[in-house]
Amino acid sequence: MSHLAARLFQPRSSSSSRQHAHPPTLAETLEGLPGQKNYVFSETVAREALGTIYASLFGSEKELFPGSIAVLRYANGHSDAKYQLITVSCGRIFKKGECCFRCKDCAQDDSCVLCAPCFNATATLHANHNVSFFIAQQSGGCCDCGDAEAWTSDIHCPHHAPRDFPFTWKTHTLHPPVHHSSAQYLSQPTKARISATFATLLDYVLCTLDDSPTEPNAPANIADMYSQPSGLPESGDAFSLVMWNDDKHSFEEVIGILTDLGREAGVASSSAQFLFAISPLNPVTVIPGSGTLLRSRAEASKLTHTIDQVGRATVAMSSSPSSRRVVGSEFSYNAARGLAGGQSATPEDLLTIAHRISQIDIAVTLRRAYDVFREDLVGVIIDFLADMCNAAMHVPFLDEDDEDPGTNATHSQRVLRELLAEQLFAPRIGGKGVPGANRMDILFIYHTKLWKKARLGMKEVYASVGTLGSSWKARVASHFAYSYPHVLSSYLLLDREPETSIKYFALQVFTVPSIAHLVVQKHHLITRLLGVIVAFFGGRTSTGEDGRITMFDTSRIERGPTFAGVDTSGQVLEPDSQPFKSKRFMPIFSDLRYLAHNEPVKRMIASSPTSESMIREFSKTCQLFTGVNPNRRMHKEHVEFESDSWISVFNVSLSLARVVRVYGDAWSLPANRGNVRELVRAIELVVMDILELIVKSTGAGRLDPMVFHWVQFAEGASDGSEAESWKVVKFEVGGDTGLGVSFHHSLHWLLSELFKHVDLLTAEVLQQAMGPEYQGGWTSIMRRIASDDALLSVVDIPLRVLAKVAQIRVGLWVRNGFAIKGQLIHYRDYMLRDLCYDQDLFVFQSAFCFLSTPRLLVSLIDRFGLLSFFGGEDDSAFGLVDAYEGTHLFGMVEEMLYVLLAVVSESAYAGRWDIKKQIRREIIHALVFGPAAYTELVKRVAERLSDDSNFERVLRDVANFKAPEGISDTGFYELKEECFDEVDPWYFHYTRNRREEVEGIFAEREAKKKGEKPTNGTGKMQEVLHLPTPWASRVGTNSPFRNAIPSVMDNPLFIQIVFYSIWRATASAGIAGSVSGEDAVVDSALRLVMVALVDRPHPFAAQASELRFNTGVYGHERKTVLELLCAMEERDEWKGCKLRLEWILNTMAGLIPDIVAAKRMKTSATNVGGGSGGQTEISEEEKKKLAAKKRKEAILAKMKKQQDAMVSQIDHESIMEDEDGDEMMGDDSALQAQEMSHGTCIVCQEDLTSAKAFGTLGMIQPSRFIRRHPEGQLSALNEVLNSPVSLDRAHTPGDVPRAFPPPSEKLEESRASITSNFDGFHPQHTRFGLVGTVCSHMMHLECFTIYSLSVRQRHRSQATRNHPENIPRKEFICPLCKSLGNVILPVLPVVATTPALNTTPFPDWIRAASIGILKSKPDGLLESLQVRTGTGEFVFWAAQDPSYSTLIKAATDSGHSSQDTLKMVDTIMLVSKSISHQTRHLRERPEPEPGERGAGLYLPEDLVGYTVSSIDIALRGVEARNGGLLVDNMTDGQSRLIHGLVACLTKLVGLNFKGRPDEGRDAVRQAIIKRLLPEWSRTSLTSFSYPLLLRDPFSVLVETAAVAPDMLRHVLVLTYYACVARTVIGLVFILNKNRTHAAAPLRERSHESVLGDVRMFFMSVVRHSPVFEHTATLVFETFGEARIEKLLYTFTLPFLRRAAILCRAIMPNSFPTSTSTVPSECEYMRLLKMLGVPPVSELPRHDTLQNALSGWCAHYGHSHAASQFNSSVMLDSPSIYRLVRLPLVLDNLFSEREKTLICSKCNTTPTDAAICLLCGTVCCVQSDCCADLEYTGRGECNLHTRECAGATGLFFLVKRCALLYLYASDGTFGQSPYLDAHGELDIAMRRGRRQYLHHARWEEVRKTWLNQGIPTTVARKLESTLDSGGWETL
Repeated sequence: MSHLAARLFQPRSSSSSRQHAHPPTLAETLEGLPGQKNYVFSETVAREALGTIYASLFGSEKELFPGSIAVLRYANGHSDAKYQLITVSCGRIFKKGECCFRCKDCAQDDSCVLCAPCFNATATLHANHNVSFFIAQQSGGCCDCGDAEAWTSDIHCPHHAPRDFPFTWKTHTLHPPVHHSSAQYLSQPTKARISATFATLLDYVLCTLDDSPTEPNAPANIADMYSQPSGLPESGDAFSLVMWNDDKHSFEEVIGILTDLGREAGVASSSAQFLFAISPLNPVTVIPGSGTLLRSRAEASKLTHTIDQVGRATVAMSSSPSSRRVVGSEFSYNAARGLAGGQSATPEDLLTIAHRISQIDIAVTLRRAYDVFREDLVGVIIDFLADMCNAAMHVPFLDEDDEDPGTNATHSQRVLRELLAEQLFAPRIGGKGVPGANRMDILFIYHTKLWKKARLGMKEVYASVGTLGSSWKARVASHFAYSYPHVLSSYLLLDREPETSIKYFALQVFTVPSIAHLVVQKHHLITRLLGVIVAFFGGRTSTGEDGRITMFDTSRIERGPTFAGVDTSGQVLEPDSQPFKSKRFMPIFSDLRYLAHNEPVKRMIASSPTSESMIREFSKTCQLFTGVNPNRRMHKEHVEFESDSWISVFNVSLSLARVVRVYGDAWSLPANRGNVRELVRAIELVVMDILELIVKSTGAGRLDPMVFHWVQFAEGASDGSEAESWKVVKFEVGGDTGLGVSFHHSLHWLLSELFKHVDLLTAEVLQQAMGPEYQGGWTSIMRRIASDDALLSVVDIPLRVLAKVAQIRVGLWVRNGFAIKGQLIHYRDYMLRDLCYDQDLFVFQSAFCFLSTPRLLVSLIDRFGLLSFFGGEDDSAFGLVDAYEGTHLFGMVEEMLYVLLAVVSESAYAGRWDIKKQIRREIIHALVFGPAAYTELVKRVAERLSDDSNFERVLRDVANFKAPEGISDTGFYELKEECFDEVDPWYFHYTRNRREEVEGIFAEREAKKKGEKPTNGTGKMQEVLHLPTPWASRVGTNSPFRNAIPSVMDNPLFIQIVFYSIWRATASAGIAGSVSGEDAVVDSALRLVMVALVDRPHPFAAQASELRFNTGVYGHERKTVLELLCAMEERDEWKGCKLRLEWILNTMAGLIPDIVAAKRMKTSATNVGGGSGGQTEISEEEKKKLAAKKRKEAILAKMKKQQDAMVSQIDHESIMEDEDGDEMMGDDSALQAQEMSHGTCIVCQEDLTSAKAFGTLGMIQPSRFIRRHPEGQLSALNEVLNSPVSLDRAHTPGDVPRAFPPPSEKLEESRASITSNFDGFHPQHTRFGLVGTVCSHMMHLECFTIYSLSVRQRHRSQATRNHPENIPRKEFICPLCKSLGNVILPVLPVVATTPALNTTPFPDWIRAASIGILKSKPDGLLESLQVRTGTGEFVFWAAQDPSYSTLIKAATDSGHSSQDTLKMVDTIMLVSKSISHQTRHLRERPEPEPGERGAGLYLPEDLVGYTVSSIDIALRGVEARNGGLLVDNMTDGQSRLIHGLVACLTKLVGLNFKGRPDEGRDAVRQAIIKRLLPEWSRTSLTSFSYPLLLRDPFSVLVETAAVAPDMLRHVLVLTYYACVARTVIGLVFILNKNRTHAAAPLRERSHESVLGDVRMFFMSVVRHSPVFEHTATLVFETFGEARIEKLLYTFTLPFLRRAAILCRAIMPNSFPTSTSTVPSECEYMRLLKMLGVPPVSELPRHDTLQNALSGWCAHYGHSHAASQFNSSVMLDSPSIYRLVRLPLVLDNLFSEREKTLICSKCNTTPTDAAICLLCGTVCCVQSDCCADLEYTGRGECNLHTRECAGATGLFFLVKRCALLYLYASDGTFGQSPYLDAHGELDIAMRRGRRQYLHHARWEEVRKTWLNQGIPTTVARKLESTLDSGGWETL
């Protein structure tokens, strides 16, 4: 520590030895804190330190800081979400979890983003733009709104308007002065005090970090521990053990380590004072104790999360005796927890612990407690500084009535930030570090010493300073560039947490054009960056004075890596070295690319005086990586070990290739188009570096020696002259000697990029710029740079790669393993090929402009190893050479012809196509194969093109988007019809298979147009003629390629290549046993001919008819290309080329008509009239083939005739058997009816008949599915008032539009309608019950028993698997459909078990029933079986009936006739009883105490009624079939389910009336009638004291269906009117709490024909209680008759629907759908007619019903008046059920996350949030803050599920963008209902596109929930995988 620093921060002496004459300064206070607190840091210490800091900041002017300290946490950049302030720029600092938006169409680059409020304010501008959004993973970024340099056009934000647009970077000076500082409005004393406070804090931070370690390593021994640097070495023996964060260990691992260490320390009775750290304000808060490290897993978990959030935490500390005294007094409350103090620890104890932790690779430090305390205090100071950057203060010198209050507010926000910035830029006074550097420079260098939270805080400070304005940002960038080499060195070699490195701050500054120009020009940052890359990969590291590994001299900060004395040409890089394995290099290349991408830097690259040096340095860098990782072909042995180091090499090479493209693109700027001298010099530098590499690296491990040899190559001539010799490079690509060939040639890629601008190098321009000696244009330039031999050496390197690619593709490198195949895939991959393959190909194509065409063609043939094939001297086996065998030969020929075709036809680079044209071609050639999803399409397109902002605009121009419709659909793009004309089957990126596929597509299109078959007689596709596009139309007039490339086809060698390709392929195809591939060679050769005839028609036609070539043994004659083509035209085997041959010959006939006509005539005469002996032999062979073909056809015809005769005989026998079968059917029809089959058993496959008991597999689960209508909620009431009249007509709830993507107006509405709970339904308003489902599959009871045993056996054999079923819950999986089940329901024939419906008129039936009751005798058994609560319920239908087990055992032991059926009933009772025991607290029904008969769930209501209600709810809003009723939509399984459950109720009655003939049904029937008839229920008060209107009338209807289905219609009438009266009572309670006129308006009645006089009926129900009548009167007057009518209609409609479901299931023939029903009639009336119930409007004509109603209402009214019962009636919700209202756009969740994504349990914004789709509650996913880790280990989602829906849960995981289904302790993930604009899923938001709620997918989720399908969904997913469990932790 320097003298001044020691003076500022020396510790204060004790008060006993020194008396201060003045209060201590801030520096003295901070320095004295460690000693005062005995080096124990706590939350109290943090608050005390903050108080001191604020006191120093405020002074005596607290009025400048309005409000409390918390007010200083001001909303940065925005006063609130509505943006009430208008400022120049936004500058909002993104916090972790906030979303930001990027618009490719508006942004200058990918780093320009908008915050959510700014984006929403400009959303209309971004319509149809390519918009993506991202979630900030950490704080530090800022919004670019208002920054003119960030946008290509003004985005017109209403809150932030740029001052100057467009921005001109030239106006930005290197060191812009700071004008108009906001701090000038403060008084000088105030300004000085605040500045001094900031300066003191910053110096304290720096002085503390001077002695902090760069790497968190534990000392090796005691001596090292004491010798560590310290701010106060004499501080004693107090040491602190600190554990640091890393990304290697999971939470569970660290928690386990801490608990294990604590347990061991407890056993060993360690005396260390162990500390627990957790605090929201500072890095570490400690709680002292001793004996163990930690006492519980909860403490270990909290400590682990602290380490993760903060970055480090103190876990142990040794103390001195004085500290023990203070600890004992200050933290005495720990004694209650059993943490006894008083013992001291030695440093050796802590060192032992540190070594134990270090052994498991967790970073720990053991340093003096004094230094650790100061570092903890530094964390508090950094938090304070970050708060100050976002704080506002009152500026007294600006009046409140100022004309521009927005300016006043802006200045108040800027004052503290500016004063802090000034101190950051001020020089540091004393201390360690680099002399002359200011505070910010040293903070950048010291950033590595900080921990996670402190790092993020400092990044936020830097970003905040940058938002002050462009001048401030320039200053920050200048200092950052100044320190950047040190930052990179630490990042690459030392940093333990690279994701929080300050290196990533470069993205915010290097992407700004003016700043990029500043740092490149002043600080030479690109030079230093390239130096770092060379030093890092070249292994130029050293150890500095402080022991740190670095890449340069650390004595001076400005000295970074340079190129002085660096020889990159002779270095050999090792792919297995650490730099290649590290992934940290990739951001460095990104920084380099971002810098070079800026327009000012591009001007420097392509302009003097900087161009030469920048190109030279970058070329040297590329030189280092050129030729790395060469491969040599394995000939005899397979490679033994396949290393994956090639992946790392490709990552480096491709990263460099992207920078290469940016460098080469510099000359594309209009301002640089005139810089031809610089372009020439750049080409020269790159070529010379390539030559230098060739010379110096030869034999050194990268390139083989360049050796030339002379090749004699036969050239066709009319006079038969001898072959000419050519000097070419001698090299064998697939040879087994030498170094091999590398895929990586970045220098050539750079040269290729420069060659793309040679259209600038015209002769005229060059002569003007460089002198008359350059009159030859580009060719003269290349000749001046190097000799032809040297240039050929340069070109030969990419040519080797092309040959290597060809050999790999034909299978010559198979012994090299899969690694070589992977390299080829990367090299020619769709997305990366333009970085590698296209560049190498273009270099070879460019060579034809400055090198001899014959020499290049010979080099091409030689490199592919085909000299013999095309030379003509070897004719022993059609040119087969020793290098290739079999199919490899023609494969290599085909590959070579593809390269030649690309040279003469590919014009994108040669013609300098603009980016839109390139994108258009790529998309068209990708979509021609058929519709493709966007992601799939992007994979087929080069990365450079798909990332361009024009990509989606061009895509919309050439393709039609088909939006997804179904639940599993994805959106796809289909090529427009008019774009098929632009498809070229010979597109140079197509493989042969792709080309043939395209040709087949065109053949099908042509055949479809003509109405023909797409194939010919041989089964091959019909030929479609595709003519080449003229070269001149694709290449500009100034391009040197315009004439150079077509002239290739004038050369005789080109004619020779074409000739031998055709001749050898056609000759090989004519002999037996020939190799394959001839057709492809012929196709390629014909394509070359067509290209030549289009671009060079006259020269090619002349040479094709004149040049003759040797044909070997075939006649020993010399032929021309024309003769070969004419011969092919007449041969049948080449009919597939007919159209092309005709076009070629016809085109040549137009050029040389006489010659072509003569050749055609001669060839035709030879074929018709015979010819030479050879031709005769061929004809004889053909005759033999024809004879064999005829014999084969005769044999096939004979076999066909025999088959027809056999089939005819079989058909006759089948007809006779059918007739016999019909006769037998008539005889046995009665038996067939008795033994009716219900299908087959899914286990044994036998018929299901009454011979053996069988049932259907079902599931009974607890549920809180049914919703009560919430009282006091106006929104729920309005929903009922607006509900549809008919629920059996299509109606979907919610606001999800069917159009996709949604229209823009819907998006805005959706964003404004987001609520805190997403309009979810609160679980407190739900009704509990049991719901049953079936899968419709049936099995025998015996088979079910065997299958259940097999399930148990499977569980025992797979003990570690998380099985989909739970045996203790009696669960199983359906063997067929994998549905989850736990019961088997009996299946009984409906007709056989159900009597006919009673047709007695209703009044007569009532009279007869009353008489029957009078005549009946008292039944003591029946009375004992009724629940004593007076409700009229029966004890035997209670789930917990204690007598059931005795009765069922007696029945099964006695051999009961229905024994098998009772076994199935028992499965239901066991499940129901188990659930009933656990859910007493959820039931509202009055029931006896547990243990009494009648206790538990009441099955008719809580099982059957609940299940029927669930079916009704699921069918709401579903269109009925054929315009019928809802019951027409019921499935057979649902009917079977209801019928089976009711049958079980019937069997339970028989158990309790054992011995009676009717099994007690008549007794129960009379009890039901007594319950319904008021005169009986009121006279026998002991039995029915409970009013009927307080019971659910539907449960009485279910009871009737179980014992007396014949009287269903009559009971239905009574229960319906009881339901109507009950609804009136419920409405009074509901509306009394909503007495407001704000309800939805209804002007007139619309259901008078159904409900009649509503007022009279309403008041008649309530008239028996004066108080209740008065309340009802007020309610009626408030809401009016129209609303009351609609409510009464809507609330009673569900009863009719449920009654219809029950009646149709029990007696389907008695309750059919009427054929006379009018579809337009309301559902209410249609149901009344179906059920035979008179409407309320006809009530005056039914005296019997009036009497019954009067009695029920009087009974209720009197009980209500006496207040003896809880007389409130809760009604079920009649609305269509919906899930929560998720926002239409997913990113709106993050935009409003402070309002919507708040966990209700911990009251924080979860890092990973889940939204309950039922109630809208937000939960934390797998977060310890809300999990029950101590007891159940359940996460918050599981805990909430139990409180919300019971056993099932349905959540939307926001961050993961997926659904979560939960059932019991299991779960599964489902696909998100959100799709992006292209109709695709984006799991975990990896692609970042905006996502929209898809209607069909959202409806499917809703249907799964409505149909109780969540358990089955979970079970099916678990069944399909070997799940390991852990779902309960979610």
